Amino acid sequence: MVRVGETAIVLCYFILVLAIGLYFRNRRSADEYWSANGSIGTFVNSMAIFAAFASGGTFLGAIGIVYDLGVPLWWSAAVGSVAGFLIAAIFVAKPLRRLEMHTLPDIFDYLYTDSRINVLAPVIILVGYFMYMVAQLRAGGLVSDYLLGVGYIPAVTAIGIVFIAYVALGGMWAITVTDFLQGVLMWGLLAVIWAISFGYFGYSMSAPISETPRVTGTGALEIQTYIGFALIWAFAIAVLPHIAMRAFSAKSPESAKRAYAWVALMYIIVTLPFVHIAGAAIAIDPELAEADYALLLVMESILPELVAGFAAATILAAVMSSTDALLLAMAAALSNDLYGNAVSDVSEERIVNLGTVSVVVIGLLGIVAAWSPPAYLVELYTDGTGLMAAAFFFPLLLGIWWKPMNHYGAMAGMLGGSLAYAIAYFYTPMFGAIIYAVPVSLLCCLVATWVTDSRSAEQIEKLSEELGHGRLGW
Repeated sequence: MVRVGETAIVLCYFILVLAIGLYFRNRRSADEYWSANGSIGTFVNSMAIFAAFASGGTFLGAIGIVYDLGVPLWWSAAVGSVAGFLIAAIFVAKPLRRLEMHTLPDIFDYLYTDSRINVLAPVIILVGYFMYMVAQLRAGGLVSDYLLGVGYIPAVTAIGIVFIAYVALGGMWAITVTDFLQGVLMWGLLAVIWAISFGYFGYSMSAPISETPRVTGTGALEIQTYIGFALIWAFAIAVLPHIAMRAFSAKSPESAKRAYAWVALMYIIVTLPFVHIAGAAIAIDPELAEADYALLLVMESILPELVAGFAAATILAAVMSSTDALLLAMAAALSNDLYGNAVSDVSEERIVNLGTVSVVVIGLLGIVAAWSPPAYLVELYTDGTGLMAAAFFFPLLLGIWWKPMNHYGAMAGMLGGSLAYAIAYFYTPMFGAIIYAVPVSLLCCLVATWVTDSRSAEQIEKLSEELGHGRLGW
């Protein structure tokens, strides 16, 4: 049965984000559409990065993992995520912003100028991010079906059409404004639910562990799962294309670095309530058919009806804040990177227009795929992320910081890392593939570079000047 009050609140939110997309519909230059003209300040960018990263999969999937498998597994991801943002802040953010480009494959093209890499990198992004996007759409469908009663497939379809519309209209400007708003809503929801869950356990920090000991973990998972879950996020964040695009949108290299560092702190804080929320869900119903319903169960059981409507809108905001950024990154991979590099003398206007069409086509395909996705949200989007981490981390990091690194090494690292991840996926425990794939990528980078010609002195001088390495004695 459709819940009219809650559904009306969600519809009002949809109208708001569509209005934001319409407002920015005339910002159609490549700089504006892909990177908001490099003019976003640190505070707004920090909140937008947080919203794009701490997605619906984080809110539903993470609490579902704590509910079903225990908090140690989620702490692995949280530690890895914080480490990943610090790595990105220290080694990647400022060099990316100095180059004033639009996408991660643009950076690879600048570093290596290899037509094969110009094809391989966007293809890996499209495969990995499509998995990520489907997970986010599933989260939105679960929320709408559980809290609003509108049905899973109609909900997924409606959510998808809304974010397709405002991304296609407004590009990075619309995403930045909506993600900032969505980040504020997410913090508000988290504060309310933690306060109520905290009160559920008599305002005790230890009560969830003593009263619902299942949150401490089942002990059934292998050590590779815990290590792999941490490593995926530690290696991935520096090379996630939708996070990199936020670095390109920062107003300065220093602002990009500060924004990444602030998000590391924000992510530490955001994970603290998960034990209380999952513990409350276990206490209310220890036998949920779907672990990803744990947060929704707490919201429905504890929150007043009107507040639950705002909470549903906020979870959908969390879903959209990631999905919109993923969609823009995939559209850029298809139009700016694949098409733009394959066709000579193509106009900027044509690439942006193709990007708009790509947003619509990829978004619609994602909606259809989300009608019947795998069960675990976190597993789905983490494996998509792991594939990109294995392929891109060392080709990017070594390309920026290691003088001899060349296009042969980058190509070998991307192919070796992605293939190793795909093969190891079938022979390792959950999330364990990254443990083997990243070292394979590193080895491929090093060996291929050593047995071929290193960068020329002219290339090294050019990179040193444009990446800002001169002051470091690079």
